[in-house]
Amino acid sequence: MNMLIAPHTHAQTDGIDPRWRALFRGEFYGATTSTGNLQTRMGKTMHFGPLRVQRPFYPEGSELLHMYLLHPPGGLVGGDQLVIQVDAHEQAQVLVTTPSAGKLYRNETELNQVQQVSIKVGDGSAVEYLPQENIIFNGAKGELNTQVTISGDGLFIGWEITCLGRPESEALFTQGKLKQTLAIYLDERLLFIDRFNLDALSGVLTSRVGLQNYSVFATFVINRNIDASLMNLLLELQADCNEQPQKILMGITQKDGILIIRALAHRAEPIRHQFERIWQLLRPSVYGREACTPRIWNT
Repeated sequence: MNMLIAPHTHAQTDGIDPRWRALFRGEFYGATTSTGNLQTRMGKTMHFGPLRVQRPFYPEGSELLHMYLLHPPGGLVGGDQLVIQVDAHEQAQVLVTTPSAGKLYRNETELNQVQQVSIKVGDGSAVEYLPQENIIFNGAKGELNTQVTISGDGLFIGWEITCLGRPESEALFTQGKLKQTLAIYLDERLLFIDRFNLDALSGVLTSRVGLQNYSVFATFVINRNIDASLMNLLLELQADCNEQPQKILMGITQKDGILIIRALAHRAEPIRHQFERIWQLLRPSVYGREACTPRIWNT
């Protein structure tokens, strides 16, 4: 699926186009240097609107490129569309993150706020997609769509954390809508799909089979089978978390070819903390690399 939403070349007849589109498209290649080392390089890129990347960082050596996505406006209002496309060709290794939380603000228009992320992971390549959380303000009308397409033995490690409202500011999510989809394909076969269609007035936020009064939900996936010893450690971590339901609930499932971790909490920080712990635990096994925390997380 091509996630690109092309900008209109003409404004509306009244001279005002209420939609604000921003796009980043980047291609990444694994190349051999003159010294025989592998280096991941950023190839062709395309920018439109207020979405940029900082220069590539190589804190783990030339093989793995860290990329920080920057969206200076900081959030989306009615009609805004944010499109991110990452294409990692064979042997490329890329870590993508963001410097701050994304935000979908209160929306009094008829136009949704839309974020679409498309990630292609080539055979022998690896993409880690580890963004900060998305905050859905009260009254937002949001769509968050992420599609990951993997070829061969490509590796995808990614999480998404979604906060409904701002409970610490007593700004609860009492009205608004959110449609969220995470779909992962392996060699054109659907490996995993998670769909969430929420209306704040529907009762899902409080239902025992819904969010159980938690305002933050998250999913962490890795398209690998985890060995038994590591799975035992994960299940111990799950048990520890679920003994403190006032802080976080966690569920871990290993399906054929994909590890799925889901979490609920009242704040984003406990989930981020546990997801980072899991990433640090599993990365050496599934990727052959020790965890290297992006420095922007510490700013």
